[in-house]
Amino acid sequence: MTNLPFTLSLSLLAACSSALALPSQTAMSAAPEVVRAGGPAALEQLLAKYDRMQPGAERDELAQQIDQVAAQKHATVSRMYWYTDLASAKAAAQKAGKPILELRLLGRLDEELSCANSRILRETLYAHTELSKWLRDHFILMWSTERPVPKVTIDFGDGRTIHTTTTGNSAHFIRDARGEVVDVLPGVYAPGPFRAELDKTLALIATLDGTDAAKRAQQVKQWHAQRAAASRFAWRGYTRGATGRQIAALMKDPPDQTAVERAQVVTVSKAYVEMPQLAGFGADPGAIDEDETAAWAMIGALQWKLDGAPILDASSKSLVVALHQAGPVKSTQAELDALIPRFEQHLVADSGLNELKLRPKIHAYLAEKPAEFAALDTFLYGEVFNTPVADRWLGLLPRTDVTGLAGDGALIP
Repeated sequence: MTNLPFTLSLSLLAACSSALALPSQTAMSAAPEVVRAGGPAALEQLLAKYDRMQPGAERDELAQQIDQVAAQKHATVSRMYWYTDLASAKAAAQKAGKPILELRLLGRLDEELSCANSRILRETLYAHTELSKWLRDHFILMWSTERPVPKVTIDFGDGRTIHTTTTGNSAHFIRDARGEVVDVLPGVYAPGPFRAELDKTLALIATLDGTDAAKRAQQVKQWHAQRAAASRFAWRGYTRGATGRQIAALMKDPPDQTAVERAQVVTVSKAYVEMPQLAGFGADPGAIDEDETAAWAMIGALQWKLDGAPILDASSKSLVVALHQAGPVKSTQAELDALIPRFEQHLVADSGLNELKLRPKIHAYLAEKPAEFAALDTFLYGEVFNTPVADRWLGLLPRTDVTGLAGDGALIP
């Protein structure tokens, strides 16, 4: 798969860097929770003020307030207002006549250390100028927390540390304006495939019966049965011939995978970040093969006809680089030039993996069972993401091998 040359707008990079600035110690001009009560309109007013200001400490402080009002980190880039409870989101959806797009994640979207998938979504989907506007125009946005996200600190003993998260996954639940779940997009998608799949779900919502709940439920089941069949048909097309047989092997999970490995391999872009760190502190995350990533990227490119098309826009790229360069360790320009195409390949690979391996499981479930959120969420995290709620330790405490630590290092408050 080819991509457009990597270029950055200096103005966009400056704006993204400003959005990363730490808050000043001075008091904000208005309490964010008070402003937040004004909804999306209040956020738009703050963003308009932000756009008129010159770079500096005062603008940086306003950026922090905007994040709190929007309930999302880097909201000066995404410009999205997120509801955080279903009742408020439903009220807004019914007033606007729009469906609800609910991000389900580990941790919180308004915190730096939310799960890796949600951080990637902030940099790619939500920071994408055209897609962000389209999402705001077509959906009421909401996020909810599956459970707290595990955080890891690696201390090198000389003052250097790495503080990050591990073993988390996220999904977008699509609800109609009534709040009824109709579809789920698991994990990370590239912007183009994400919009294409949401367009299909919007078309479903437009056909749903407005008065008969039983008929709506049957319509949703039939649609998912059709989508499951379409996924099987597409997969057969990709797995013909010798190359196809090699691709087909991607669907088979080795029987001896650890719990951590099963959870890691469902998201390519996250796995490249978390697997080396997990291995570094003694977990067994397995490995992800470059050829396997390339095969999934090829499938993703074929599925949505992406070959040669741009994946990320200038706004997304600028935020990716601003975050990448925000710490004390800097990459060279040559390293940055390689970073974006590699990341774009992973996003396309994730799109292919999600659509042909993970989402068919969801289609099959929804073709047979009611689209009830709690049961579907339990199925999603337990059977699709391999991080069941019953495993409080997310596979990180297997108790199968000697660690030399008292209680394997586990503490319970």
